[in-house]
Amino acid sequence: MVATINLKPVVLPVFLAASIGLVSAPANAFSLRDTEHGESLFQVFNSLVQIESFQLMDEELNVRKLRAESLRWAGGSESVDIFLINEGAGFRNQLLFTANGNEPQMIFADISSKESGLPEIDGTMALGEGKSLGGFSGDTSLNFLIKANGLLDPNGYIYGANPELNPDKLQHVIAYEYFDEVMSESWVILGFEDLYGEYSTEVDGSDRDFNDVVVAIKGVASDPVETEDVPEPSAMLSLMVISGLMGVTRRR
Repeated sequence: MVATINLKPVVLPVFLAASIGLVSAPANAFSLRDTEHGESLFQVFNSLVQIESFQLMDEELNVRKLRAESLRWAGGSESVDIFLINEGAGFRNQLLFTANGNEPQMIFADISSKESGLPEIDGTMALGEGKSLGGFSGDTSLNFLIKANGLLDPNGYIYGANPELNPDKLQHVIAYEYFDEVMSESWVILGFEDLYGEYSTEVDGSDRDFNDVVVAIKGVASDPVETEDVPEPSAMLSLMVISGLMGVTRRR
C-alpha cells in the first residue's frame, strides 16, 4: 500500500549557507525498483511526469515551486538518496547538487535511458536507478541543478530552483512533496526544464514541459527548518495524476 500524496503550493528563496558535516561519501548505484514497495513508489512518482511538449502555464508553475524547507533541515540525515524517475530530453543532461552553497558535485553525468519516454539507443541509465549522497550532520541545505547537455557541451547552461540564478531568470524546476506512510519516509520529487527561455514553437524553442529530468529524493525532510520568510501553504492540493506519462515524439 502506497501512502497518499499531497501537493503543496510553495515558493523558494535563495538557499542559505550553514554549517554542515559530510558524514559519508556517495555510494555506488542501486535501484528504487529492487523491492515490491519500491516499485510501487516508482510507479506513483512516474505518474507525475508531464506529457511531452505539454506546456505548464504560469498558474501551474506557481503552485509547484520548491519550498526551501523541503530541502533544508536542522537535525542532519543518515542518508540522502536520489533516484532517476524518467527523462524526456534529446540533450544528454547532467545532475549536480550543492550543500550549503559549496561547490557543485556531480550525481549523474549522463542522464539518458533506453527505457525512458524518449528512449536513447545508447542510454546509460535504468529508470529507478539511484545513488546515495551520503549522510549530513547539522543545519543542512541542499540545492539540485541540471547542466543542459552537459555531457556533450562543457558550456551548457546550468539551471536550478532559484529563477534569479538561472541564465534566463525563469523557473526551471517544479516540485512535489510525498510522505510514504508505510516506511515513514519523506520524499521530494523534482522535474526540470532544460531549454532556455520562454515557451516557443520554434524548432529550438523551449516547450516548458518540465519532464527533461525527473528525480525523487529521499531523506531530506526529517526535522525540517521552518523558514520565516516562506509562508506555510494555506491549503493542501489533491494529487493530479498526469495521464499519458510521456509523449513519443522526440524534440530538438
